[in-house]
Parts: sequence; C-alpha cells; structure tokens
Amino acid sequence: MQNGFRSSRSKKRLMAEINVVPYIDVTLVLLIIFMVTAPIVQQAVTVSLPQTPEVTKPSTPVTEENKPFVITVTNDGLYKTSEQPEMTLSGQDLETLVAEVMARSQLNQQPIYIQGDRAAPYGKVVHIFVLLKANGVENVSLMTEPELVKP
Repeated sequence: MQNGFRSSRSKKRLMAEINVVPYIDVTLVLLIIFMVTAPIVQQAVTVSLPQTPEVTKPSTPVTEENKPFVITVTNDGLYKTSEQPEMTLSGQDLETLVAEVMARSQLNQQPIYIQGDRAAPYGKVVHIFVLLKANGVENVSLMTEPELVKP
C-alpha cells in the first residue's frame, strides 16, 4: 500500500544544475553601472602640468621691428606691458590693451607673448589669450620657463 505522499515524492526528481539566469542579470547590471560611472571618474583626475623642454633656435638679432611685445599677468591678476613696465593695467583697461596689440600685430607682424606669474590666476592668463585670438591676433604665444636639468 502506498499513500499519496510517497507517490508524489517519487515522481519528482532532484535537479543538480545551477540556475545561471540570476547571475547573468547581476553581471549585466554591474556592467551598466561601471559604464555609467567610468566617464565621471576620469574627469576627476588631478594632474600636475609638466614644464616645457628647452628648445634652441638659431638666434636672430633683435631689432626694433621684430622685438616682441610682452604682456605680463602679475600675481595680483593685473596686467603690465614690456613697453611701459611701470604702468599697471586692470581688467577695465583690457579694451585699450587689445586694440594696441591688434595694431602692433597688423602693422609690423610683431610677435606677442603672454607671461603669467606662477601665482597669477589662471583665468586671467587665459582670458587675455582668448581676447587676443578672438580679435584676430594670430601670432600670440604663452611664455614658459625652460625645464630644469637635473645632474
């Protein structure tokens, strides 16, 4: 005599296989999370900018025509020029400075250099550079110090 409990038990067999569907779901969710967060992590990287190597060029004699015009950004964020180093220009005087630089670059193709103090606000240096480029001054460059050679 068999009771109903034993007959239903003997009909079901135990499965010895692993169900991988939940593992695949978890893996895909983790993949999506990493794909979304990867660009965010890359933007938060801090770097220290390198110094430029020293480049030697054949020297040409400096005459009044090809003497460079240098704009200096002081550590206070004020501007000075190589023509009048004792005179300090503020942000309100930028229009006249840009007009003077435009005239110099168009008349005699004079090279224009911008040098910024290490403690100068980076935005001030970039601001004058972008202003000059936007107003058609093509020969404007940034000055750097040569790289220190270690013995």
